Amino acid sequence: MKTVLIVEDNVRNMELLVKIVKEIKMEVAIITASNCEEAEVMAFKNNVDLFMVDIILNPSNPGDVSGMKFAEHVRAFQKYKYTPIIFVTSLVDPELYAYSDIHCYYYVEKPFDATKVSNVIEEALEFPKSKVEEQSVFFRQEGVLYKKKISDIVYIENTRAGQTVYCINGNLELAYKSMKIILEELNSDRFLQCNRYTIVNQDYIDMIDTVNRYIELKGIQERIEIGNSFKKRFLREVIND
Repeated sequence: MKTVLIVEDNVRNMELLVKIVKEIKMEVAIITASNCEEAEVMAFKNNVDLFMVDIILNPSNPGDVSGMKFAEHVRAFQKYKYTPIIFVTSLVDPELYAYSDIHCYYYVEKPFDATKVSNVIEEALEFPKSKVEEQSVFFRQEGVLYKKKISDIVYIENTRAGQTVYCINGNLELAYKSMKIILEELNSDRFLQCNRYTIVNQDYIDMIDTVNRYIELKGIQERIEIGNSFKKRFLREVIND
């Protein structure tokens, strides 16, 4: 099943776009958001196959192009580097939104031509994504090198007694290294340090309690603390990813 994320602040336009997507000739899950903050959370929690983004999400702000800013953030996600983005716009001058570095798939102008929009959506969902070779990292344990895919590592707990690499297919008990060295060896923007002793793979974050300062990870029962001195930077990096 394909997943489409529609980011639109206007309720009527949102309803129309949802109706058009529902009527295309393939099975599609639809996620909606009315602003950039909601959209970033949805993109983080799901694997989106197509973004439909209104360029102007805050019409009360003259010159608003917040939908463009959201698209720029989306392109910073490794998994969304090549995902099709269809911009929804009522702008007259295409130069205002011709951001070549965003790699827009198509522009849909308001008012919508339902047939045309439907055809564009179907084409975009069939568009082959460029495959990026999955990144791996090697861990040394008693003279033996273990290769782990970045996507298999859930989190790493590190103390003076040693580090434990928690993976979806078994854990590794390793000698102590500084957090700085561990992050350098991982060499991936998916990993963030949330307290003095813990590095988490943000792709596994299921919930963040900003008040009580803890994280819940998919498949992990234990809650992981967000250190008070790490909170501001950690949340900023998660939201801006």
